[in-house]
Amino acid sequence: MANQIFSRVHVDDIISGMAASIDRGPPGIYNLADDLPAPQNDVIVFAAQLSGCPLPPLLALEAAALSPQARAFYAENRRVANGKAKRLLGWRPRYPTFREGLAALSRDGA
Repeated sequence: MANQIFSRVHVDDIISGMAASIDRGPPGIYNLADDLPAPQNDVIVFAAQLSGCPLPPLLALEAAALSPQARAFYAENRRVANGKAKRLLGWRPRYPTFREGLAALSRDGA
């Protein structure tokens, strides 16, 4: 879907954000997300380039054979702001975008 954006977060950044909220933060709810919400296709293209694999066919939402639940999920924007966690907890994601997170997986052999 055009202009469809997701926020993501690396599992290590979730853990560091949770630790910061316990150790340093005032009680509250904090959004933990990376700094680059992006379309799913951008992530797929980068992962294919990083791994040296051929790019899989990218389908428009309308062309994909998705369940109604999956179609509803992908039809929405899921952008999350992490500013509160940065300001109040001093939290910074170790992997500020999906690119660093995927590159770390590639380096670690995952």
